[in-house]
Amino acid sequence: MPTNVRRFVWLWLGSLVLSLISVLFLPPPNPWVLDFGITRSAEMRLAADVLAITFAILFPFFWLAVWRRKNWARWVLLVAFVAANGIFLIPIPRAVDDPSWLHMPPLLILFGALSFLTEAAAFYFLFTGDARAWFRSEPSRRD
Repeated sequence: MPTNVRRFVWLWLGSLVLSLISVLFLPPPNPWVLDFGITRSAEMRLAADVLAITFAILFPFFWLAVWRRKNWARWVLLVAFVAANGIFLIPIPRAVDDPSWLHMPPLLILFGALSFLTEAAAFYFLFTGDARAWFRSEPSRRD
């Protein structure tokens, strides 16, 4: 396995770990959410479950790209990364008189940014250097 593909593996999995850590720093639920019986632990569980489901959906493509050298699978992973992070650019309508959404915990922002940058670096390695030849050539028995 080429060096850049190996770097992608470690960085992509590291990004997942950073995302899991960021769940610990979710802000407390809004009072109106508590009226529905949703607690902080339920929110954290939901965030972790969404992350696990996302990983379960993406892992087959990860496996196909890294170990089966499928070029289309690495493109699916890249499109999923861009789409998932592009969602955060869409403005969400919020109550004007409720500025609490502006006060995100600094550690949540830090781990979210680190996860994003780690995953972006992973995709840089997946599409550059010796990874290009890895996806162009046919796999042999020794690979």
